[in-house]
Amino acid sequence: MGIRSRRCVLVLAMLAVAGLYASACWRAELLRSQPASAAVCEHAHCVPHTATLSALR
Repeated sequence: MGIRSRRCVLVLAMLAVAGLYASACWRAELLRSQPASAAVCEHAHCVPHTATLSALR
């Protein structure tokens, strides 16, 4: 593997890590900025957040 190809692989890996970090930050910001009423789901298709794994079966 030459120096140029190693450098390209390193740059691509750094871009992938930066993209994952940015998407996680964006998702956390969306969850943080949503109103509290949107976080509570009272419909039948929603899974309760306090349920245990045995209750979900």
